[in-house]
Amino acid sequence: MTFSLALTLLPCAQALGEGEGAAADARDSCVECHSNPDFFVTAKKLYDYYQDWDVSIHRQEGVSCDDCHGGNPRVRDKNAAHGSDVSGGLGAGSPVSFENIPSTCGGCHDDIYEGFRKSNHFARLVEEGQARHGPNCVTCHGSINATVLDVNTVKETCLRCHNEETGNHPEIPDKASEALNLFLSIQRYYRYIGIRGDPADNQTFFAVMNKRVRDLSVLWHTFDLPKIDTETRLVLGQLKAKRTEVRELQRAENP
Repeated sequence: MTFSLALTLLPCAQALGEGEGAAADARDSCVECHSNPDFFVTAKKLYDYYQDWDVSIHRQEGVSCDDCHGGNPRVRDKNAAHGSDVSGGLGAGSPVSFENIPSTCGGCHDDIYEGFRKSNHFARLVEEGQARHGPNCVTCHGSINATVLDVNTVKETCLRCHNEETGNHPEIPDKASEALNLFLSIQRYYRYIGIRGDPADNQTFFAVMNKRVRDLSVLWHTFDLPKIDTETRLVLGQLKAKRTEVRELQRAENP
C-alpha cells in the first residue's frame, strides 16, 4: 500500500493502457495538428503547450485539449475543430479564462473544487469588481503539466501574495510550509505499515485511512491552516498507533 499526493490529482477519465493512449491521440485532430514540430519555429507558444501536455498526468489519464478548452477533436477543419469556445480565446465565456479555471478543473476534481469554493481565495477571485484578486488552480499548480506543491514550493508560492511588503498575513508562507511538511510525513507511516503489516489487516485499516487522507487533500484547498494542522495531527496519531501495533506484532513473532 502506498501513499501519494497525487491523490489531489485524481483523474476524471480512466487511465489509458499503453498503445490505447496512442490510438486515442491518433483520432484526436487537436493532437494531430498541435504535435506538428514546425510549431517550434512558427508558433513556439503552441509548441510548448503541446510538449507540456505530452508529458503530463493529464495525457496519461486520457484528458485531451477539448476537455478543458472545448472544441471538436473529431473534425479536421480548423475552424470547426476550434469552435466558438476555443476561438473566443480567454474572454469571459472561455472555460480557461482566469475566473472560469476553477469550475473547469472542477469538472474532474469536483471535491477539490468544492473545498476551494469555501476558501477566502475563491471569494476574492469571484468578488464583484475584484476579479483576478484571488488565485485560481493554475496559480499554485500550473496548467497543462500540473504539479503538486512541496514544502519549498508552497512557501515560495504563498510569498507571492503573503509577504512583508504587502502586509497581507506574511506569517502564512511559514505556516503553510510547516503544515505541508507534517502532511507529507504521512507517507512514511503508510510505507512502513504497508510493507511490514499484515496484508488482510492493512486492507481494512487503509480503507478508513485513505478516506481521511483524501479528506485532508480537500481540506487543504480551503486554506484553513489551523484546521488542516489539527486534522493532520489526528491522522498522524492513528498512523503512529498502527505503526506501534505492527512493530509489537513483529517483535512477538520474531523474539
